[in-house]
Parts: sequence; structure tokens; C-alpha cells
Amino acid sequence: MNMYTLIALRSCVTETDLPVLRRMLFDRDYVTQLSAAGVLVDMGAGGRAALASALSEATEYRARSTIQDALREADDPQRKPLAAYPLDDHERKRIRGCGPFAQ
Repeated sequence: MNMYTLIALRSCVTETDLPVLRRMLFDRDYVTQLSAAGVLVDMGAGGRAALASALSEATEYRARSTIQDALREADDPQRKPLAAYPLDDHERKRIRGCGPFAQ
């Protein structure tokens, strides 16, 4: 997983996908957990609420730690949205998401 993955995934999800992303926090694959957490952080209040509600259910250390880290990031006033990640035009064109990424 890298920033390209997060930007591509974020371009493919909306508020209606919050339950699926929340379930992904409990996936056995750590990269899937990280990806879901990174996108939920970018989804504003709805994403933060999904993270917070998942934390109370997280019994596995890795999932719990990932969610706690994501919540800290979501609360960071200096956090920038994924759409603001510094990429040049060539890099943005190489991302295979679901269309133009609009925050």
C-alpha cells in the first residue's frame, strides 16, 4: 500500500461505502486494514465515526492499533486531504481509480 493506493481507493468510495470500509478494518490482511483506515480518515465526520465505533469492537492488537493511529491522524488539525497530496500531472494520470478525484 502506498499513497497511490489510498488516492485510487478514495476516488471509488462514497459515504454509502462506510460500512464496507469499516468491515475492512477487521480484515486478516494488515495492508487492507491500513488502506481502509487511511481512506476513512479522509472521509470526514462519517469516516471518523466509523473508526470510533470500530475501536470498541477491535479485540485484535493490530486492528486496534491501526484504528487508534487513524483516529489520531483524523484529529490532527494539520492533516491534509488525500486530494492535496503533492503529485505531478504524470503521477496523477497513472493512478487507476474510479474517475477524477474530487474532494
